[in-house]
Amino acid sequence: MNKVVLKPKVQKKFSLYCPFTNEKLYNEDSSFEVYEGAGNYLFSICEDCLFVDAGNNEEIENYWKNSALEAIEKFVENHKEENILVIEVQDIEDTYWYGFLNEQNVELTTEELEKKFIR
Repeated sequence: MNKVVLKPKVQKKFSLYCPFTNEKLYNEDSSFEVYEGAGNYLFSICEDCLFVDAGNNEEIENYWKNSALEAIEKFVENHKEENILVIEVQDIEDTYWYGFLNEQNVELTTEELEKKFIR
């Protein structure tokens, strides 16, 4: 699984973007919870909060038995022909996972990815 872990500094206001298309995801100014995706967005899940937006993807929700990460791993395994990037964001309170389709096989460093994803 192609996964990158981000541990961003505390920010008062920020927006989230698809790192491959630069399209803005719909989230509140200070929240990692995505209400509506954009670009190559596939899903977002938070382990400790009751938040799941699997992009209308019932497949991921069906895999969620014990943990969000297990559901994500199963989803990515079942779609290995697609180049799915999983971004794990660890903030002070929760851990969030986001899935994006990397159609052009763009290679980004962790620093580049964080700058494109969180602004």
